[in-house]
Amino acid sequence: MRLAVIGCGGMGTIHASLAARCGFEVVACGDSRLDKAKALAEQHNAEAADDCLALVKRPDVEVVAVATPTPTHGAYVRAAAEAGKHVFCEKPFTRTPEEGEETLAAVKRSGVKLLVGHVVRYFQEFEAIRERVQNGSIGKVGFVKTYRGGIYPRGEGAWFHDYAQSGGVVFDSSIHDLDWIRYVFGNPTRVYCQALQRSDPLDYGMVTMWFDQGLITHTIGTWAHPGGFRVKVEVCGDQGMVTLDSKEAPISAMMRETAGGGPSMIVPGSPVPVSPYQLEWEDFAAWMRDGRTPRVQPEDAVWAVRIAHGALESARTGAPVAL
Repeated sequence: MRLAVIGCGGMGTIHASLAARCGFEVVACGDSRLDKAKALAEQHNAEAADDCLALVKRPDVEVVAVATPTPTHGAYVRAAAEAGKHVFCEKPFTRTPEEGEETLAAVKRSGVKLLVGHVVRYFQEFEAIRERVQNGSIGKVGFVKTYRGGIYPRGEGAWFHDYAQSGGVVFDSSIHDLDWIRYVFGNPTRVYCQALQRSDPLDYGMVTMWFDQGLITHTIGTWAHPGGFRVKVEVCGDQGMVTLDSKEAPISAMMRETAGGGPSMIVPGSPVPVSPYQLEWEDFAAWMRDGRTPRVQPEDAVWAVRIAHGALESARTGAPVAL
């Protein structure tokens, strides 16, 4: 199917390559900066444009990949859906639950397919943990702890630094773990968050969720690492515990990079033959091709926004938020 990529930065470049690997034909690349659109278009023998809304309406485009800053997702997804295009959208789906519901309604009215890139559901390590929970090998789970940490993102335009746009580490990064926990254990009932939203390089968030079955989960997110990326998971049941640490190593000390001395963002990898990012595109392609239900449903993306938004509201008020 013919694909237009909207947003030609780091994630747009990654998604264009993976989509092409999964059988999509990249025919157009759009970005507000035409030079970036041209750079990606040259890699795929595609056309470049700086009018992204016009791009999604092109008759030769069947699928749109949205990889722009979070506050623009809803407008592009709605425009694509209204033009009858199927959509792959980077997470977070939208910046607020209200816009998420509005955008989901537009997708349903148009009858197009939408997959939002909650890629942690495709990480093989996380899926192995989910299988152990579901098969009962560790008994009834009572507590889950996750940790996701990396460098403070220094992307172009520094939109990540504007918390009104990005929501900081809680909304942009911890949302991965909040979504995965819901994927494994169902809907939480309450969320509580404490967040340290200082300027570069300190941003920490600690999110606690409660579930009807008595489960409590604790999610830590940080953009305060001097370098690299680390993920840890601990799932405790009454018959055992399963853990994951992406970097099994002794305690080490690292000095912070000076401004401009390190990468602007880090995409976590996985030591497996097939990238989880490719697996989500393969899932999307199978949905296009034969109607196979994908691992991430549009409603899941709205729920993830609802939880993360509730966490930020809790951090602002100091009180738990009912979901």
